Amino acid sequence: MHLTFSSLPDDQEQRMRLKTLLPLSIAASLVAALWMASAPTARAQDDEFDEFDDDFGDDGGSDDGASDDASDDAGSGDEFDDLEDDAFEEPAGDDGDDNGDDVGFEDEDEDGDDEERPSATEEEQRRARRERRMHMHNSWGGAVGGIHVIDAGSGADATFRAQLGIDFFFADEWLTLNGVTPDSTTHSHIGGSLSLGWTPFEFLEIYANLRSWANSNQYEDPNLFQVLGDTTFGVKAFYNFEDMPWLTVGGDLSIDFLNTVGDIGLVGDSTGFGIRGNLTADLRELEDRIPFIARLNLGYTFDNSAALVQATERARYNALPDGRPCPEDSAMGDCQEERHLVTRVERYSLQIDRVDRFRIGLGVEAPIVAMENVGDAGADFVISPIAEYVLDIPVNRQGYSCLFIPGAGTPDMPAVGEDGCLDKQGFDAFESRLTLGVRVIPPLQGLNIFLGVDIGLTGVNTFVRELSGQEPYNVRFGFGYAFDTVPRVEEIEREVVREVVREAEAAPRGRIVGTVVEQGADTPVAGAVIAFPGRELTSLAADSGGGFTSYELEPGEVQMALTHPEYNDGTCSGTIPEEGGDVEVRCEMVALPRVGNIRARVVGDNGSPVGGATVNLSGPANRSLTTGPDGTFAVSDLAPGTYTARVESETHLIRQETIEVRARETAEPTITLIARPARPTVNIRARQIVIRRQVNFATDSAEILADSNELLTEIADVILRHPELLRIEIQGHTDNRGGRQHNQDLSQRRAESVRDWLVRAGVDAGRLEARGYGQDDPLVPNITAANRARNRRVQFMIQERTEAAE
Repeated sequence: MHLTFSSLPDDQEQRMRLKTLLPLSIAASLVAALWMASAPTARAQDDEFDEFDDDFGDDGGSDDGASDDASDDAGSGDEFDDLEDDAFEEPAGDDGDDNGDDVGFEDEDEDGDDEERPSATEEEQRRARRERRMHMHNSWGGAVGGIHVIDAGSGADATFRAQLGIDFFFADEWLTLNGVTPDSTTHSHIGGSLSLGWTPFEFLEIYANLRSWANSNQYEDPNLFQVLGDTTFGVKAFYNFEDMPWLTVGGDLSIDFLNTVGDIGLVGDSTGFGIRGNLTADLRELEDRIPFIARLNLGYTFDNSAALVQATERARYNALPDGRPCPEDSAMGDCQEERHLVTRVERYSLQIDRVDRFRIGLGVEAPIVAMENVGDAGADFVISPIAEYVLDIPVNRQGYSCLFIPGAGTPDMPAVGEDGCLDKQGFDAFESRLTLGVRVIPPLQGLNIFLGVDIGLTGVNTFVRELSGQEPYNVRFGFGYAFDTVPRVEEIEREVVREVVREAEAAPRGRIVGTVVEQGADTPVAGAVIAFPGRELTSLAADSGGGFTSYELEPGEVQMALTHPEYNDGTCSGTIPEEGGDVEVRCEMVALPRVGNIRARVVGDNGSPVGGATVNLSGPANRSLTTGPDGTFAVSDLAPGTYTARVESETHLIRQETIEVRARETAEPTITLIARPARPTVNIRARQIVIRRQVNFATDSAEILADSNELLTEIADVILRHPELLRIEIQGHTDNRGGRQHNQDLSQRRAESVRDWLVRAGVDAGRLEARGYGQDDPLVPNITAANRARNRRVQFMIQERTEAAE
């Protein structure tokens, strides 16, 4: 947006400039866009018709190379005459003797093409719906809809739309200072809007809007305000219910870009955002079509336009010789001073709002077809009366503090010459309007003309500092064009007669209908390849159920070769009887052994191989092995399943690893062992397993921290190497911070986390019992941080051991 302030020598020159210069740039842009769009359209349509004519001539079978121009003359009928003559012309070389062969005629579609096509009724409905959507055009703001209230849906997919609109009004004695009326005070407004829309898919619309306007007010100095190029970009998504095609729901997002006052350049802080939900009921989609459309919009706009005048108001305040206090970092409305604030004329002319708005929009439209199939194009002449109501509810998200100066004896009314505030004037200041208009769609494909008038209902004569104000009325008119990228091809009904010579009845033939299964299991062998030795036929593949159907073959024995990567090669045969027909055959294949392998490597925590380690493998099969010098071990022919590998080394802690073995695959895990510490951290005493440092948990959680994994691995190693320890109680303890019940629950969960970790490491769950003691068994008084840390612990108490070990 480019805002400029200027003064004109007189009102006549001012109005002349407003009415001529302002729309010129917008009109030139629209004409250029329409010209560029229409040129490729004509070429696309010409190419489409040329291709159609070529195909039409080929079907006719004409020998004389009839010109394509024949199809362009709708009234000549020459092409149909040529087709008729050629179709019944006797073929060259035919002596009239049919030698017993039947000669007949069939339609063009009787050529074996079974491709499913939509019924004529479905196709007609689809075309009719698309034609109705072509009557949908841009609203003033850019998105498809009425004049202000947008449609939940959009125009036909693959269409572009452009629309140019002009709005104006002239009002005497409006925006004057509470009844103070100078001589011939007149406010005039003229503006223009260029909107563009694109519907790339059936569920999405992208739109843009460029707005320019000018206001003049003889009472204001300067008396002319121009706004050039405020821009909105938006995207709208929607959904149409299949079982209720008349109902559409959707929503759109938009962003408004505003430029600085008096210059060119975006002001980032003034950028606005909008979100809106939309609902449309189009009764033209009912079985009994009713020309009526109802629309509902509920939207919220984040308005930051006040940022455009923030610097101006600050400069005005600084220029006041006797300004009342206003903090440097405060909003200008927070000052106990009003002379520096933009006037109501400036607020309206620049459309400055200091608050957001929640908008409710209701609209109805009645697209009445006045005349059908007008002109050569056969388009309809449509007249659509439109009525809309829009209410903007202000929302003070910005926390703007309005300075209210009451009048003498009227505490709720502003003083003469002053603007009011929303909290005083209330609903009377809300901006609302009624729009009455009509959209005319002449029988020229894509064109529309609209005319409407906004009638201000509230906010017209009640002025508040937060809002720009509602004009008393505003006349809007313009025109638009919808460009359809899908070429329109006129349908030509035609009948093509084709001569068919029926050959003598062929010899009987038949097919093998087979099923490939696993021998002894009846399991279908999906993907088995069936070849036909001695025949030049392409091999077949069995479907997911093991089934296949051969080509048509002559009677006799049919040999088949079967292959599959998981089965031994096999053969199968079937015999087609002399009279032909299908024969069912069952083919069996012998499965290869379903075994897998393990090729693993054992390394230390420094990455070096661990040789001489003992590996006990348990699962569907059990094995005991020793790693080689390179730390590897291998096992072959294992039944598929989950295996547990327990690896022991004198120099490392015991490690247990889970290995998944799959049929005809080799698992290649790397098992890392932790070196046994030079000074053990874990020792066995008479009644407990003593640990030199504690298991660490996340704060107020049972999650074991990673730095405790090495300690727990050593604990598991001690328990695994001492099978005489039959039952161990894992005790959880806390300090006295927090509630007693909370500490009890936390200690229980921590003890269970340790038990689960040890079970995953290979310790038999039956040897472990988890129990939480909370804060009830401290080692030392909980009077210092160090003492509380000692009391937060996990202990391993030996509850039972073999008598021999004792």
